Amino acid sequence: MKKWSLAHICAYLSLAISVTLLVLWCCNVGGFTVVSLDSFVGVIVALLAIVVTLVVGLQIYNGIELNDKIKQLSTLEKKAKEHEIKMEQHFYHSHHLITLDFGLKAYNEGNYLAAFRYYIASLKCSLSLDKPLNVNKLLEDMEQVNKNVKSGSEYEHDRIEEIHEYDKSIRDSKIYDTIKSQYEHVYNDFNSKVKEKA
Repeated sequence: MKKWSLAHICAYLSLAISVTLLVLWCCNVGGFTVVSLDSFVGVIVALLAIVVTLVVGLQIYNGIELNDKIKQLSTLEKKAKEHEIKMEQHFYHSHHLITLDFGLKAYNEGNYLAAFRYYIASLKCSLSLDKPLNVNKLLEDMEQVNKNVKSGSEYEHDRIEEIHEYDKSIRDSKIYDTIKSQYEHVYNDFNSKVKEKA
């Protein structure tokens, strides 16, 4: 069933009044009277004033309603952005802990190249947090891994590229300057021992 809006009601009402006046005029109800130019112009001006007033009033009402809608949308947009930031932080936090755990597991299994890759991924996620976690521990773990990596070790191209991508993100971190010296020593030491598998 159709919803009746204000515009529909006004349109049908004006049509009904027009038809009624046309019928009354055709049937000469009340008889014809002489209309002077002054009275005709006065009536037209009065009707135009009423119409303009109604239109202006309607526009003001619509403007107020539109402003309210814009404020509601702005509030929703702000909440959506806040929620997106929180979800992103949760993602980095959980990914940091997961890759840290994988790194520890790989280290215990003697898979030192994979352990380094997991640790650097965990460091990247940690530095993406508002309050980074386990940064010093990760750098120490990466240094410990390097002691066990043999010079001339070979690693798959995709894995080395992955490590390079993590390195770029770490260097773009806001607090990179605080870990720069220790991190670069660890990262350069790893790169000096590992080459791309042919």
